Amino acid sequence: MEEIGNILYTAIMEIGKEKIQSDITSDIGLSRQYIKMIMTQCDKRIKNTSNKTIGSLCEALLHFMLTSCTLPSVRKVNIEGIDLDIVIPNLHTLRKYPDKAIVIQISKGMSNIMKEQLKNVIKIQPNIRNLWVVSRKPFLTGHINYIVDPGKNVPSLQKLNFHDIILDINKFLELAGDRSFRFFQ
Repeated sequence: MEEIGNILYTAIMEIGKEKIQSDITSDIGLSRQYIKMIMTQCDKRIKNTSNKTIGSLCEALLHFMLTSCTLPSVRKVNIEGIDLDIVIPNLHTLRKYPDKAIVIQISKGMSNIMKEQLKNVIKIQPNIRNLWVVSRKPFLTGHINYIVDPGKNVPSLQKLNFHDIILDINKFLELAGDRSFRFFQ
């Protein structure tokens, strides 16, 4: 997936990495606009739009945006043999206070494989409202689902647009009373 990283990095550099970071640090609401803009730039360059490719792009972009917004997160961790893509705000909070933590899983394959993974993740994050799934197309589960390509599906309480994810993470952290250190906010 090195090619996806290069495509993403090129799109970010064309817009201006420092500009993105500066803008969303001063106004996190701009993250929505930048995610849309970056995804549009990347879509023009991606030849293979498989679930794996789009999932890898979303994961890399989400990592960049979390870092740029200075939102607390842990990436690519394994707890009790279960792989977690992203934990917000940290592992300690997830273990002690799961209602104050989010686990974000990125779909990169068949929906039946993701459903099996989610069954395992629920053992670590039992609050289904705090287990979010990012996928290319709508994912039929009871989890909150951030969709890259919503098609004709209207966003609902469980089916949301991927470009809103940073705003929703920030809102979740505010409501959870997270006081993690942030450099610029």
